[in-house]
Amino acid sequence: MKICTTHGDLLAEKSSENYPTDIYCDECAKALEEAGSLISIENNLTGWADFCSSCGKTQAEEQAEEQTEAEENKADDADMAPTSNAPQDVYPTTVNVSADDSSVYELRRQYEKGRINLAPKFQRHNVWNTKQKSELIESILMGIPLPIMYFFQNKEGINQVIDGKQRLTTLFDFLDNKFSLSELSVLSNLKSKKFSDLSGIQQGKIEDYKLSINVIKPPTPDRIKFDIFDRVNRGGTRLNNQEMRNAIYQGKATDLLEKLKNSNNFKNATDNSIRQRVMKDSYMISRFLAFYLWRKKLLIGAENNLIEYRSDIDNFLGKTMEFLNNCTDSQLSDLATTFEKAMENSFSVLGDNGFRVSTYLEKERRTSVSMALFECLAYLFTFEQSTLNPEQTKAKIKQLFSDQEFLSAVTTPVDSSTKVNLRYQKIEELIEGL
Repeated sequence: MKICTTHGDLLAEKSSENYPTDIYCDECAKALEEAGSLISIENNLTGWADFCSSCGKTQAEEQAEEQTEAEENKADDADMAPTSNAPQDVYPTTVNVSADDSSVYELRRQYEKGRINLAPKFQRHNVWNTKQKSELIESILMGIPLPIMYFFQNKEGINQVIDGKQRLTTLFDFLDNKFSLSELSVLSNLKSKKFSDLSGIQQGKIEDYKLSINVIKPPTPDRIKFDIFDRVNRGGTRLNNQEMRNAIYQGKATDLLEKLKNSNNFKNATDNSIRQRVMKDSYMISRFLAFYLWRKKLLIGAENNLIEYRSDIDNFLGKTMEFLNNCTDSQLSDLATTFEKAMENSFSVLGDNGFRVSTYLEKERRTSVSMALFECLAYLFTFEQSTLNPEQTKAKIKQLFSDQEFLSAVTTPVDSSTKVNLRYQKIEELIEGL
């Protein structure tokens, strides 16, 4: 018979070899299960009232930690949130938009030649099912007008689809005989037919069907693109700025972020705690890369000028993504190596809680990973001297938190050029003292 160390005879009533003798918080129960010491998390008593037998944490403490992390995640989401109203000083009187009507056949030809980017990595919503796809084809055959689609056109003339991806994907797939029509409500005689099974007239009706498109042309600042993107997609799941940036700058930059966010060194250094679903990991890494390149005077603009940071984080990160898309493979490899080494060094010196403000303020309640602290400490660990004397490095980092200016620069609104310059100056002074 199992006797619970906290609840006495409660487990006696549920006598089973599946129940542990101790009561564990969720985090410890998960760790024990993974180690094979706890048969199932479900067998750990829910509603434990006193303390975890492993870490001593009370249920109230765990709930307080979860609430704090939820609040900080909400603050992070606000930082990455869509810009619903771009400031008037960056909005021109008119946006350069051209209306275009193109046939399905012509759009497919442009897609095959690489002139249309469907941006497959940014969409959050699910891919259409066969019924939805079939209804689109049926609507075209019936002559029903479809909603306007929206493209962004970059400086190279490539059109990026911001509204209409599912429609275009469906049409291109049907022309390639990748699915059969099903669940048609009107043209039921076409059920189970692929494009090649249709009559010549029906095939021509689909290929010649005109789609209305609004193309937003350059130059258009990112903050305005985000606003347009948000307005166009407001009926569906709203995307944050990083997700929109990921759509606009598809290429080497997004491939690099995808690679780095899956790095084991990154996951180790951040306690594998960064949410991927809303691209918080990509956002943090892109901030590090941008500020690293800026401090190293390697961030070059389209006119061969050094890019400066002027308190506009979205514009700054957009220019960084554009820069990365134009880098050579060798340059990107060097950047990836720098990032990996910074994460490895950080984990070696600070462990997996080094990017949490609570670590240095000795707070009982653990805070979430700070983006501002992450980017500047990661910058510190790109320097070799950061690992020569780990204890000295840790002590000097902790000393920084006695400096109210530095503390403010990593905890209050962190994106003003004043705050950014201050925290990097403090870090560079620390490096000189190592």
